[in-house]
Amino acid sequence: MANERYGSGPRPRRKTYMIIALGLPGLLGLLAVLYMVGGPGGSAPTLGAKNYSVNVDCRVNTSGSQGTVTISGTITGDASRYSVTVEVLDAASQQRIGLQTFEVRGTTTFGGTSAAQAPIGPAGIECKIAKVA
Repeated sequence: MANERYGSGPRPRRKTYMIIALGLPGLLGLLAVLYMVGGPGGSAPTLGAKNYSVNVDCRVNTSGSQGTVTISGTITGDASRYSVTVEVLDAASQQRIGLQTFEVRGTTTFGGTSAAQAPIGPAGIECKIAKVA
């Protein structure tokens, strides 16, 4: 009777080994996916990313309550086509008075004339690139 034990014997460690055996490859797979999509420590290229340099100039011509803005600009970069949106603002109030999008393909220049809301304040106008895609 001295060698009898109370309760069940030690548990087999099969479950622990099974969890480790299945969990470790799953964790490694998750880290690989995060790396490929740009998660922590990873860097994946983004679709549609373009490097560019753009300059724009605008001139306004008003007559009474009617106005036009002549926009001219250049864009250089690593893509063969761009969509450039130019926003025209009243310099004093920073209120939008015009907006135009240009499709630039096979060239580095863009430009055109757009209607503008008048009257223009005494500080003139300001052009800025709102979006490049």
